[in-house]
Amino acid sequence: MTVERSYYGHETTYAPRHGADISATLIFDASGDAQAAWKILLPGPGGRNDLYGMQEFAAPDAAQLRAWLTSIVGPNQAAELAEAVDAQPPHQAAWVRQGTE
Repeated sequence: MTVERSYYGHETTYAPRHGADISATLIFDASGDAQAAWKILLPGPGGRNDLYGMQEFAAPDAAQLRAWLTSIVGPNQAAELAEAVDAQPPHQAAWVRQGTE
């Protein structure tokens, strides 16, 4: 799966490119004084993406992200999204890359 990463303000968006097996969009939001939050948007009515869920992690890493996403998009797609984020972490994140703990 090829994932496109883009930035807008304090948000980093990960969106699978056309032809991917998944149509979810993953957003890392590092705005405000609260902990950074991950948001997942899934296709809704009318072809738009709707917020499905949100999760905050004190020190996010690929394993935590994958575990949270598995119940939403399944293990294979969760692993692919977590790997894409780990390969290109959000700029504002206190992201811990796999194997560096």
